[in-house]
Amino acid sequence: MSWLEIVALIAGFLLVIAIIWWVRTARRLDGLHRTVVQSRAMLGDALAERARESSAFAACRALDMAGAILLAEAAAEATEAEHLPLVDDGLVLRPAPKRTPVDRRLLESNLSRTLRLVLEDLPAEELTDEQNTRLSKLNEAREDVRLSRRFHNTKVDQARRLRSGRLVRLTKMAGRAGLPEPVDMDDE
Repeated sequence: MSWLEIVALIAGFLLVIAIIWWVRTARRLDGLHRTVVQSRAMLGDALAERARESSAFAACRALDMAGAILLAEAAAEATEAEHLPLVDDGLVLRPAPKRTPVDRRLLESNLSRTLRLVLEDLPAEELTDEQNTRLSKLNEAREDVRLSRRFHNTKVDQARRLRSGRLVRLTKMAGRAGLPEPVDMDDE
């Protein structure tokens, strides 16, 4: 074998390795983008469930009048904003409304703060069985929101890290997909 054939063989081998790397990385990036979109939908569902449970808890007479009114208003505002996107990064295919004056994350954060405020000194031993059941469902919904948001933000971080690589940017592997944005809000 001549040196030219050896160089051609090595170049062909390196080309095959590069193509395999590119295909695997593109598939991984596509999978991460899909997971981000799915996890954002799960987070939206969890937020909607929390708003419904908050509204139901406000109506079950476990809180004083002021707390019930505060919680019902915060839950109603969050429910009205369910159709708004959590972030506008272009990954979700449904058309987003043009620049809305309301940020859904602020409304959801307001509901979180209101829940903390009204549940902070709630005497659990004075609640009826029905009220305890409502409180338990509300706490489950709150935990679902926390876990969904953490999962979503973890996947966003993985996608952003993969997209920040030089070769991924150089080969424009992400195509026209928007850069995933984390959902930053108060969910405690």
